[in-house]
Amino acid sequence: MHNMKCKKVLAAVLAGTMVLGMGTTAFASETAPATTGNTTGAGEFEGHVDQNKLLVELPTSPAATTFAYTLDPEGLIAATEGAKDKDAKFESTTGVYFLSGEKKYTADSATLKVTNKGTVNADVTVAAETKDGSGVTMAEDTNFGESDTTAKLYLGLKVAGKNAVAVKAHADGTDPVSASVGLRGVKDNFEVKYDEATKKYSYAEKEGIPDTAWNSFEFGLTGACNQKGDFSADGLTAPTVEVTWSYAKRADDSTADLLDANATTDAAPSVTTTTANLTSGQALDINVNLGAGSKKATGIASITFPNASGATNTVADSKYSYADGKITFGADWVTAQATAIGSGNTRTYTVTFDDSASTTGTFTVTAQ
Repeated sequence: MHNMKCKKVLAAVLAGTMVLGMGTTAFASETAPATTGNTTGAGEFEGHVDQNKLLVELPTSPAATTFAYTLDPEGLIAATEGAKDKDAKFESTTGVYFLSGEKKYTADSATLKVTNKGTVNADVTVAAETKDGSGVTMAEDTNFGESDTTAKLYLGLKVAGKNAVAVKAHADGTDPVSASVGLRGVKDNFEVKYDEATKKYSYAEKEGIPDTAWNSFEFGLTGACNQKGDFSADGLTAPTVEVTWSYAKRADDSTADLLDANATTDAAPSVTTTTANLTSGQALDINVNLGAGSKKATGIASITFPNASGATNTVADSKYSYADGKITFGADWVTAQATAIGSGNTRTYTVTFDDSASTTGTFTVTAQ
């Protein structure tokens, strides 16, 4: 009996111990919440793209005739009705003639163009002076006076439609006369690009930007002479005029007149290859520009040419194709045309675009 009681008590004690042990084990497995933490992240610099583009397109290799002139104070050209070149038009009344167009002579020269193809504003300076003349005095203006018999020549430098500046003769230690204007850059014509091959960014001109989408200006010369002056001196020679141009980034304190923006996204179509050779058995490529904006064409409407009798012929659509700014004429057509024209002879073709204005352009070929 006593043993039974002892066993019951021992069982109860063991049971209680197990319960307490289990409770203790459960409590020991719980972890206290973290009060701190940290991690790291690698830094990577995406790079820098310079968006300040200074790029001004200046005239390069202009024709030698651009600023060449003829001094005719006695009106010999007018008196002979232009006998020196009967096919030309002489329209000046100032005694000075510039070749301003094809077979056209006027008191104003042809002009040269400057275009800002960057994003920042630039100042462009055009300068001019005369050299090597003998017996001719450079005039300050065209008011020669009724009684003035001096052999005077006036040349005016005209920049961006501003008032002309009188060109002076070269003098040692003296800078040529000049005119400076500010030309605005166009940021909208550029964009950031990513190159998959190089894994680099660049800031470059957008695709398809027409020349008209940049700000530009033109400059040239105008001339006159004292037609009451005495130009009879022995050894008298007309001076040579030298015109130079340059540009620099526009400074914050620049005093040069900043021209109004004249860029436009509208550009008429045009033929950009104006001369080419016709070689029998070879295809002929003629580059064209379909234009941009509201003036843009979508293709070629027709190509025509005058035949030997003067009648207008139309080139069949099957004889050429257009793609990516290029008209390609087949070798068979080229051979036929070269034969018809004759070796060494030329023929001019007119391309009519399908824009709303039916804009035309021409190119001239020489048969080989």
